[in-house]
Amino acid sequence: MLEYSQNIPQKQPSELLNCLTATATFFPNSLFDSMGRIPFNAVANYKPLPPTNEKQLRDTFQKYDSNGDGLLSKADLENAFKSLGSHMPNWRARRALNHADANGDKFISPEELNEVVKYAAKHGYVLEK
Repeated sequence: MLEYSQNIPQKQPSELLNCLTATATFFPNSLFDSMGRIPFNAVANYKPLPPTNEKQLRDTFQKYDSNGDGLLSKADLENAFKSLGSHMPNWRARRALNHADANGDKFISPEELNEVVKYAAKHGYVLEK
């Protein structure tokens, strides 16, 4: 566990706490001990969970079809990646669009969605439980 030390200048613990607090929000609750802390060995040994399943991931992307036409725009992909916890959803949406848009129309069709789902799963995106 990280413990406060008298040798650390007063300014650094608050900066460290801000960093740890921001980081801790992305870890599952099972890593926290009864005091709400994450032991260092739990962080060091943490492996992200695999995606729950591709159908649920596919349903998540389809849910963000803003106009209901069956095609996902870059903005739709960005919102979906944001909901999956992406720190840079705009970049991730562009990458997914470049990866999966086979016909080059700048939209993801239902046929191309499988490639987006594979792309998201490959990069470790999971659904919150």
